Amino acid sequence: MKYRLFISDYDGTLGSSATNDIDSETLAAINAFTDKGGIFVVCSGRETSSISTILREQNLKGLVVSFQGARISDIESGKRLFDGGLDVEFALNIIREMRPWGFEPVMFVEDDVYFEQMSEHAKGYLNAIRLKGKIAKAEDLLGNLSGKVCKICWLGDDAEINRAADLMNQKYKGKGVYFNSGAKFLLEAINPDCSKGVAVKYLAEKYGVPLKEVLAVGDSTNDIELVRGEWHGVAVGDGREELKAVAKEITVPFKEKPVKYLLEKYCLND
Repeated sequence: MKYRLFISDYDGTLGSSATNDIDSETLAAINAFTDKGGIFVVCSGRETSSISTILREQNLKGLVVSFQGARISDIESGKRLFDGGLDVEFALNIIREMRPWGFEPVMFVEDDVYFEQMSEHAKGYLNAIRLKGKIAKAEDLLGNLSGKVCKICWLGDDAEINRAADLMNQKYKGKGVYFNSGAKFLLEAINPDCSKGVAVKYLAEKYGVPLKEVLAVGDSTNDIELVRGEWHGVAVGDGREELKAVAKEITVPFKEKPVKYLLEKYCLND
């Protein structure tokens, strides 16, 4: 077994965002890997309750990374091992600065998701993540909180979302936040100290696995930190070009079951 710790993004890598499931052959490969002593972890931008529910339904156990790296928890018990995010006041200032763009803010506080209005964009997003949303004005919600906001994102026109990400990254470079569009119509604000890459290092240390024995795979720009590191980073074959540019390996496209392919290539057939 070349890689003892295997970390996979979910949407477009391990499972389908449309059906919220993992194909049976990939599940069988994961189970064979863990039966041999391997450690399998899902690392997602999704909310904790959304991704944990999906994994429990498919009888996967162990740890899950959610909120783009801001939280690490146990799939079965929900116990949190790591909790991060953006400071509340900082998050609120960013939301205010983004208002002229006309995007719809989405705020994740603890295990709830809040919208300022229930638009068609919001309904579509909730359908994808399988959660129920609540309505609250950002100033009313965050103005009364202390601590961290798990995640902030915005919904809007795809071309404008990408333009906003570029401009905001220029303005906030080195200031504790990174803007990314990991999916169409979606802009995310991420604390770089709570990224997927930081989660990889945390997991490797927790399990006592050298980074050279870690494989991480993803498909989109929000997986750049997951793939770019001292470990073996892999991009899905039909993933984003920006990710492929930093990956050590480009594997098969999603329809050819990349997680199954990589497990068989490196972990099951030795």
